[in-house]
Amino acid sequence: MDKPLRSRTVLDAALAAASMLLLSHVLIVAFEVAEKKATVRRVATEAQTIYDAFALYYDRNGKFPDDADESRFDRVSLDPLRRRGYYQGSVDYLLMDRKADGYDSPDDRGSNQEFWLEMTLAGDPSVRVLVVRSDDAPLGGGQWRDGAYIVRKGRLEQL
Repeated sequence: MDKPLRSRTVLDAALAAASMLLLSHVLIVAFEVAEKKATVRRVATEAQTIYDAFALYYDRNGKFPDDADESRFDRVSLDPLRRRGYYQGSVDYLLMDRKADGYDSPDDRGSNQEFWLEMTLAGDPSVRVLVVRSDDAPLGGGQWRDGAYIVRKGRLEQL
């Protein structure tokens, strides 16, 4: 085989390898983006289910779970919502440290008449979740919020 033909074959092989590497990188990035979107959809569904559980708890008990007494809300197990059968889902595996970041049941509208729950996605800490019926939620910006929200880059999106 003469030298110019051998150089051309090596160059073609190198270009093919580079093309394959580039294509595999693009596919990996596309898969990661799709996976993050699917995770956000899962946590959005769970957030709405948690909100519904809080609403049912309130309807049956006349108050939201406390942050200090025997009905104290647990950020890991989501008790008493789970223990009393209001919430049967599973969101912990999607969250940073497998628990909610914070919970409070402020009393400025009466004892346990409002609540907020904030959570951060483990796979993408730039995405946070707010489940709320209050104007005191740190992610709520001091405005009355009622529902489940996704917070991205400081912007609230109601679910």
